[in-house]
Amino acid sequence: MKKHGITVDCAHCRYAGGDSCGGFDVEVPVADDQGHAAGMATLHCMISREHHQVEMTRWSGADGQAAAPAEGIQGRLNAALDFVAEQRLCGNRKLCPSQVVDIAASFESLEHR
Repeated sequence: MKKHGITVDCAHCRYAGGDSCGGFDVEVPVADDQGHAAGMATLHCMISREHHQVEMTRWSGADGQAAAPAEGIQGRLNAALDFVAEQRLCGNRKLCPSQVVDIAASFESLEHR
């Protein structure tokens, strides 16, 4: 997915764990289309049938070490993640690996059990 000059490589995201509050984490490669930064973002996803919320909780640089994202990428990444949430793309079968699709579907159905 490309949005706001950021590429979020949804096809290569991987499930990184769930929590007891109805959310889960994924790790996803992210690149600045202007070539200034690339790294791995850990995203916390809270999803239901009515609402999606996606926020970055950790950034790892190309060396795999936790760091702050490069200057200028944070705001555009937040805008891209807001788009993901607004469009309810987290768990989309066309964008995400099957494991993440299955996890997202299970979280969407939790509230109706």
